[in-house]
Amino acid sequence: MNINKISYVNKLPVQKQQGFVLVLAIVLLTVLTLIGVSSMNSASIELKAASNAQQHQIAFNTVQSLIEYSISDAVAKTTSGGASPLLDYQTNSATTQTLDYTLDNAVDLQASLDYVDCINGAPGSSLEGGRGFGYNLYSITATGFNTKKTAFSEQVQGVRHVAASC
Repeated sequence: MNINKISYVNKLPVQKQQGFVLVLAIVLLTVLTLIGVSSMNSASIELKAASNAQQHQIAFNTVQSLIEYSISDAVAKTTSGGASPLLDYQTNSATTQTLDYTLDNAVDLQASLDYVDCINGAPGSSLEGGRGFGYNLYSITATGFNTKKTAFSEQVQGVRHVAASC
């Protein structure tokens, strides 16, 4: 009798499966696929933004280099007695001076120098009443593009240069 009870317990009626596990697996795979695609799109956008920022930084740095070069060129050539500088910081002419320059990682680099004003510096010695030195004030505007022309930079910097008395 014991044996019949055991065999009856093992012979439970088989229920029809409804396919719930299959539906749940498909839903989870769809959600995971959407998360993966969204992550890839986000990474692509971040890569484009980083590249764009890099190109703008290149344009900014090359224009800043042009400004520094135009200032240092004048100082170096004036103090060393070499060739005349590319931009004349001793003039008080209203005519705009321009400097075109080329670098490997930029195009259309141009600096323009505009005379602004002249201010008196320290007065001269007591033997030379009214004589002394002054400062010419200039505005340098530099512009340029990166090599792909996808980024543009324009910078303006003031320059004070020692000059004869105003």
